[in-house]
Amino acid sequence: MDKNWKLQRYSRKDYSEVVDFPVEIVGRDGVVRRYSFEDSIRLYQRRVTFAAIRYRDTDLVGAEMHHCRSRIEQLRASFFHRFGWGSSDQELGGEHVLGNFAGEVAAFLCRVLQCQGRPDVHVVAVDGEDGPRSTWFVRVGANGPGMLLYFFHLHGASAEPLREQFFETLKMLERVNDPEVDVERLVAFHHTADCGMILTARAGEFDALEAVRGEPVIAPDVAPPTPWDEVVEILRTGDQMEAVERCRDLVTEQPYHQRAYLAGAVLCLALDAEHEAEDFALIGSRYFPDQGLLHHYLSAARAAQGRSAEALDDARRAVELCPDFAAARAQLVASLLFARQHREAAVVIGARPPRTREQSAELSLDRMAQWMWWRRVMRFGAHMSLLLGLFATLFGGPMGLVPVFMGIAMSSFGAWIFRRQLVILTERSGPEDLAMGLRRIHKVGLQINNRAD
Repeated sequence: MDKNWKLQRYSRKDYSEVVDFPVEIVGRDGVVRRYSFEDSIRLYQRRVTFAAIRYRDTDLVGAEMHHCRSRIEQLRASFFHRFGWGSSDQELGGEHVLGNFAGEVAAFLCRVLQCQGRPDVHVVAVDGEDGPRSTWFVRVGANGPGMLLYFFHLHGASAEPLREQFFETLKMLERVNDPEVDVERLVAFHHTADCGMILTARAGEFDALEAVRGEPVIAPDVAPPTPWDEVVEILRTGDQMEAVERCRDLVTEQPYHQRAYLAGAVLCLALDAEHEAEDFALIGSRYFPDQGLLHHYLSAARAAQGRSAEALDDARRAVELCPDFAAARAQLVASLLFARQHREAAVVIGARPPRTREQSAELSLDRMAQWMWWRRVMRFGAHMSLLLGLFATLFGGPMGLVPVFMGIAMSSFGAWIFRRQLVILTERSGPEDLAMGLRRIHKVGLQINNRAD
């Protein structure tokens, strides 16, 4: 995947929507994992740290760091939107007094008060709220205990000295362990790559805090893993061949296991095992004839084997069943162009629905539309050159053959370069097939669960 391709992927990211928690993130191995708020923040902060190692190009490093920081802001804003504390009409909301870190503080207070969300607190600035270090007074309820929250914004040139100050303050508070002395005592602390928080209370308030805390959250009983859970766990380890074998066993034992057919087809395509991918998709499409994803993977498997006519029929069926599925539409357009059915390909592109978040497929459709336009331009130029050459031959003799040969050369070269670019576009969309495919399978699983409920 070239630099411009990657930069365009970053530029199409949307950070405006409010996300749910636990948040679902697709890993580099294509597996969808669920993360808590704190774990998701750490994940993106690690990516910021290792961006310079992952990419050597400075533009890509900058794009990766901007993406991760924007995603962190989105996660924090989303958490406060869903679980942050409320405020009266006379008070500024937490997002105004604490900025983007309000979500981080809200998660911290929820852990301290042992509540699922919406802690009943009032947060007021004491001093220095505009600097890298600030102090806040936190009141629980209307007449509950009061605490001090020391907030450290670990950013820029002052980050390291401030980080040392954070840990020095923490060590000093940890040494205060006499409950009879009415001094500040450590309640809890929290530390990430870009912020640190220390919550303290005096002796009397410390005792009152225990009375307002909720009951400890007890984790629900965990059901034993299902065969599908075992497939997902194997995917997490990166053993794709073993995952294919488990999918094959699973569809043998449970012929109506839709996700097993989909996962088997996706994995086999990623492993260049087109015949096995066709088996999964073909058998699955017999049990689930209205599942457009299976027809899409069946088309991709047959196209990889050079069976263009069958692949085209399957691609048409996939788009018919899933008109909003950008990858299926891209597969259909490519199949039509390989079959030299350019007019129908133009119709399919012209009927595109609003852009989806399938960035690779949408970009492939854009590129194919551009090359179809250039093909029309070159064909027009070739035809005009042929006509000019014919007239010149009639009235000027053999010299008129020069434009004729130029037109023929332009037409042949245009057809060759168009087909070459089509092959490149088709190959380039391959690396994301596994990641996007597993994400779609996860969504299919959610739809199945919703129908079951």
